[in-house]
Amino acid sequence: MKRIAILLFLFTLIVSSFAQTKREFLEYADAAFKNGDYNTAINLYLKVIDKGTAADFTRPYEVKPYLSPAKKAKGDSIKAVKPVVDAREIYVTHQVAESYRLNRDYKNAEIWFKKSMDYQSIEYPFEKFWYADALMKNQKYGAANINFDDVMTMSEGKDSLIFAQAKLKIAGCYLAVDTTNARKDIFTTELDSIFNSGTSNFAVNYYGDPNTIQFTSAREISTISDPKKQNPKFICDIYTVHKTNDKWNDVKKVEGPVDTDVHEGAGTLTLDRTSFYFTRWSTTNKNECAIYLCKQMNERWLAAERLNDNVNIAGYKTMHPTLSPDGSVLYFSSNRPGGFGKMDLWYVNIDDDGRPTGNPINMGKLFNTSEDEITPFFHYYTSTLYFSSDGHPGYGGLDVFRSTYNSDSLWSKPKNMGTPVNSSKDDAYFVMERSQQHGFVSSDRKDCADCSGGACYRIYSIDKEPNVYDLRGTVYNAETNAIIPNALLTFKDIRGNREEFYLITDAEGKYFTPLEEGWDLFIKAQKNKFFGDGGNLSTVGIIETQHFVKDFFLSPIPAGDIVIPGIEYDYDKATLRPASKKILDDLYDFLMLNNNLSVEISSHTDERGSDAYNMKLSQERAKSVVDYLIEKGVPKERLVAQGYGETKLLVPKASTEEEHQKNRRTAFRPIKEGVIQENWK
Repeated sequence: MKRIAILLFLFTLIVSSFAQTKREFLEYADAAFKNGDYNTAINLYLKVIDKGTAADFTRPYEVKPYLSPAKKAKGDSIKAVKPVVDAREIYVTHQVAESYRLNRDYKNAEIWFKKSMDYQSIEYPFEKFWYADALMKNQKYGAANINFDDVMTMSEGKDSLIFAQAKLKIAGCYLAVDTTNARKDIFTTELDSIFNSGTSNFAVNYYGDPNTIQFTSAREISTISDPKKQNPKFICDIYTVHKTNDKWNDVKKVEGPVDTDVHEGAGTLTLDRTSFYFTRWSTTNKNECAIYLCKQMNERWLAAERLNDNVNIAGYKTMHPTLSPDGSVLYFSSNRPGGFGKMDLWYVNIDDDGRPTGNPINMGKLFNTSEDEITPFFHYYTSTLYFSSDGHPGYGGLDVFRSTYNSDSLWSKPKNMGTPVNSSKDDAYFVMERSQQHGFVSSDRKDCADCSGGACYRIYSIDKEPNVYDLRGTVYNAETNAIIPNALLTFKDIRGNREEFYLITDAEGKYFTPLEEGWDLFIKAQKNKFFGDGGNLSTVGIIETQHFVKDFFLSPIPAGDIVIPGIEYDYDKATLRPASKKILDDLYDFLMLNNNLSVEISSHTDERGSDAYNMKLSQERAKSVVDYLIEKGVPKERLVAQGYGETKLLVPKASTEEEHQKNRRTAFRPIKEGVIQENWK
């Protein structure tokens, strides 16, 4: 009896090992591929093309077509017969390559796409593109460039999308080999096991202050209710970690009812620390996730609520929340309808209670492409939006880009952050603290021993040398371009937060000064016997080292009157018209710039009318100009009103209206010049 039992066991073992045929392995592999289990799919596909796997067999009553052997033409040699490749082998080779690509195992993807490409199957016309893409991600930029160029030649006029993608990738290859894109002031370091533990770690964000951060991780202590149904090391939860004495420690789950049985990640805390936005995946659809809001009341976190249907659409991904400086705008990424391709960047207005109002707005083609744009992060203090994309020229996979919002309410063209922030693989979830000297990025640039093939995200710290700002320039004579030594430059803080400071140009008319981040300056250059020159300069929101150059041009003070064009009065009155006031506003700016000058404001009439009347009218008109300038803020001791009537005609005996108009003029004339150094205070 015991002998029979042993034989039965061995028979069962043998049957279980050989009962599955290539067809069955293929069915299982396709199912795994469809479910996104690419590692399992690879193992099963390899069994299909393994010579040792049992061949297909005909079950009872199963009909299989008879395929007669191919006939050789008379005279054909054996060497001339091209081996026939099974269509299934071609398909499986392609699927193995695709599985490696989607599993981010680009070393094997390169090998298998090369095999698939060599079949030259019309079923898979773009294998060369994906082969080149794998080469690029493996940092073989020269070979990748050649193959992308071949793809452009093959697809030109046939497939505009693949043509555009190949063109984009070629631009990325050139970017990667250009050493000027390597940032020498930035250093990246893979963090230790406090951050990088388990199968995946990513999405760092600041949690209230620079010494407290939250991040997403899939590790053994993940929140699950039934370990038999789910492996905790594959469930993503959100954690916090604190820094004390320059060391990160005290890792724990994020505060509040955030972590659950499903994946959570990519969160952001409001500046007042009362609202936490984060991403949560659907329990029923692996291709759906939504942004949730957890609010604090009486120092307790309330239950997380799903944002309304304006933001979250069933069946789509809505994720990666980040906020504008005042918390009135929520930025996120989504593949919702109405975008440019896959994942796009969107924004929506937020009310005082932290909830969306109105419909989200796509951020447009400046940011979004036909590929993925994800993980936005708004740097409050520089008004800079960082995000990751594989639709702009990059090093291979997702790269980090930045765009700054300026005072004209315009976004700058996104710029690649270069290496070492970016690599040939996927780089995302970039964040930077206020000083711009420290931050984090998530990347799969290294193979991961804990992952089943391919790579997984790890967290890297970013350390950046302090930005350096300085200003240099030269002061010139505006008429001759000769240098002006010993000119005075006054630096005034427009916001009034810093005291004015001064510089004097050297013997070559040059000046230099270091600057600091966050300065808003008005700078003016002055020299006796010259009109001054001025301009603005700001280091607010500057996100990298910058050496400014600003030259000034001083015009020699002329002798005689300087006509103020366009000054008009009501007929037979001294009342200034609105258009005249706009012109006098410019004169005010000029007088404030040249604060060492006292001037005479003169008014003139034509020769029509009596001398006495014209003298009185011109005096009143000159006084109206002076009164306006005093009201604006020019000290009255610097202004003299003088009417000349018809005593200084430019065109004596004028006969045309145009000539009379030349005589009816308002002008100013410098009458006293103070020593500039006396005006330093």
